[in-house]
Amino acid sequence: MRPTPIAVYDSPIVREVTDYEEFPGDTDTPYSVQILARVSGYMTRVYFTDGSKVRKGDKLFEIDPRMYKADLDRAEGTVKQYEAHVDRLRKEYDRAKNLLRRNSVSQEEHDRYKADFEEAEANVQVAKANRDLARLNLEWTEVTAPIDGMLSRRMVDPGNLVKADSSVLTTVVSLDPLYVYFDVHEQAMLRIKRLMQSGKLRMQAQGPKAVPVDIALSDEPDFPHHGIVDFTDNKVDLNTGTLRFRATIQNPADSYGNQFIVPGLFVRVRLQIGEPHSAIMIAEQSLASDQGQKYVFVVKPMVGKDGSPVKNEKGEPRYIAIRRNVGEVGVLRDGYREVEKGVEPGDWVVRSGMQRLKDGIEVVAERYRGESAPAAEKAQAKPAPAAKPETGAGRPSGPQTRPPAASSARPSPLAGGDRVARPGPRG
Repeated sequence: MRPTPIAVYDSPIVREVTDYEEFPGDTDTPYSVQILARVSGYMTRVYFTDGSKVRKGDKLFEIDPRMYKADLDRAEGTVKQYEAHVDRLRKEYDRAKNLLRRNSVSQEEHDRYKADFEEAEANVQVAKANRDLARLNLEWTEVTAPIDGMLSRRMVDPGNLVKADSSVLTTVVSLDPLYVYFDVHEQAMLRIKRLMQSGKLRMQAQGPKAVPVDIALSDEPDFPHHGIVDFTDNKVDLNTGTLRFRATIQNPADSYGNQFIVPGLFVRVRLQIGEPHSAIMIAEQSLASDQGQKYVFVVKPMVGKDGSPVKNEKGEPRYIAIRRNVGEVGVLRDGYREVEKGVEPGDWVVRSGMQRLKDGIEVVAERYRGESAPAAEKAQAKPAPAAKPETGAGRPSGPQTRPPAASSARPSPLAGGDRVARPGPRG
């Protein structure tokens, strides 16, 4: 006679959870500027150290300004020359107007004075524009940082000739905040869109329904960085069947003035999908799979046809294992998964020894004594309602009775409650 298999059982826990999915992503900078020379000339000075941080307006390079200073002086002299010419022609034109009123000068001569004066005024405007251009070229000999951020290395050393609008001097990127781009597959995207239609989610970084994301770097087991989805692309990529999302995260400097996260890093993104809800959760070890269907074994007491418990020779209750499908399961949270159906609070769910079980087989029930058993199990487990009779193969049937309550409680990794993804303090 084969020995009765041992079924080590545990009870489900009830927690408030928020559904989420994880996606791979990468960090990027909101502003990346390639700094080019705006004027041609020889590089004379470099004001920064490679890889240093700069503020907008800080000096970076100096291109030999002497030629452009000379152009500016020449342009200013031309302006003064034309202004003096305009002043002389204005006086001649005023005299011509007075003489015309006394019929002392012909209309033709008056018109000539007027045309000369207006032409000189136009020349002054041209000279001033050339002066402004020369001043701008002189200013461009001093290359400054266009944004706050971190510099790359210098691409040109002092003494080299640089050409306007073609010689790349260096690059600068902003580091706070940062963007995180990730691609959401079609099923998750449609679920999010339906939640948006119902008003439960918004894709802007505004209001209480903004979509938060948690972000982890490649070496981080947890998700310590938090952000808000602020952009979704306007079309699905036909090649991948994904929609591009973007989140904004803060990246403040540490006590040494350095930003930890830099553009181009691989990250894992946890995207909230849905609202917080109460969920029944069972240990990961309790789940088994058969042709894609997830199921568990639940330990039930054997009852006779009259509804009384069936006992063995020692007067102890006898138990059977009942197989139940649990439908869709949630993501893994500290060793526990949410189940859709098949399990109620207070059920005895088999945690180990399932490979020896079949539906309706008699078992020896032993309570799980591991460190991860739920601490608040007594508080979470609800009294069993009157249940329908469940029978095993060749076992008497009738109304059921509950197994006796647990004699001890143990701490749970979820005793503090399941963490709900939300935007929190940055950094």
